Formats: sequence, structure tokens, C-alpha cells
Amino acid sequence: MDNQQLQYCDEVMKFRKVLNLTSIKDVNVFYKTFITPSVLLEKWIPQGATVLDIGSGMGIPGIPLLIHRPDIRGILVERRMKRTEFIRHVIRKLKLNGVAHDADIIDLEPLGATVCTARAVSEVSALIALCDKHIVDGGLAVLPIPNDVDLPVIQGWVLKEDFFQQGQQRIVCYQKSCL
Repeated sequence: MDNQQLQYCDEVMKFRKVLNLTSIKDVNVFYKTFITPSVLLEKWIPQGATVLDIGSGMGIPGIPLLIHRPDIRGILVERRMKRTEFIRHVIRKLKLNGVAHDADIIDLEPLGATVCTARAVSEVSALIALCDKHIVDGGLAVLPIPNDVDLPVIQGWVLKEDFFQQGQQRIVCYQKSCL
């Protein structure tokens, strides 16, 4: 665990109860549960990308990605103001290249991101519908999903990769068609 990851974990542990961030009390369990799976997504994120994290909650997967990949810019969207303030606090404290919006994603003007990600927000087709107007043509949706979920065909998007990993989750990558 590097210094910034440790600082992030410490901040989550400090505010976890008051902001209802997580029930996990052990930093090592938190790291294994949230940081490691978040960082796995970076394989599908191009150099210099702008990454949109929808329903960011406590900053997962956005914050770990910004820590691990300083070349990317993050746009973290969370509709609960207290959690958004927590995300802003972490971004400032760790000097990360990101911004946080306390809004519902459907209420925001197009954000022009190159990659969209989310964790436990919605089912695949609904999530891609939410990110569609915010992703540039040719952009990606990189989503961790349960292994047992059937993948839908989504108009305007092409399934690029379905990556199975050990455990209960896999990562899917859809690409927005260039029209």
C-alpha cells in the first residue's frame, strides 16, 4: 500500500461511521475489498483519459484510480452532498487531478469524458444509458459486474471485452460507437 492509498484508507476509516461510508473497520480488509478491485480497472483506461465515476459514494473506484494513475483526470459524481464533500476533501488532501459534483448524473450537462465507470450503481444497460451523453464517441464504459449477469446488447455501444476474474466479479468494457 503506497502512502496516498494509506492516507485515503485512513480518511475513510476516520469518517466511515459519521458519513456511513462503509461498515468495514479493518484497513487491510477495506484495501482488499475496494482498492484492489478499483485499480484493476486501470487496464482499460487509456493514457490521459478523463474518467467519469458515476455514483462515486466514498470515491470508489475513482479515488483509487486517480491515485494509481496520475495521468488521468477524474470526474466523480455523487448525489449525496456529505459524501461529495468527503470526496472533495480527499481530492484536496491528496492533491489528485479530479473534481466532484454533488448532483444526479441525469441533471448534469454533457461532461465529455473518455471513460465511464461505476460500482454497484445499476444494471449494465441502465448504467450505460446514464453515461451515454457524458462519453465522447469512441469512449468506453468499464464496469465491474457480478459473474452471473447476462450482458445486454446496447444500441450505440459495442462489447469490447468481458474479463472474468477469480471471485464473484468480472469486468466488462463497452465502447461507444462513432456515429
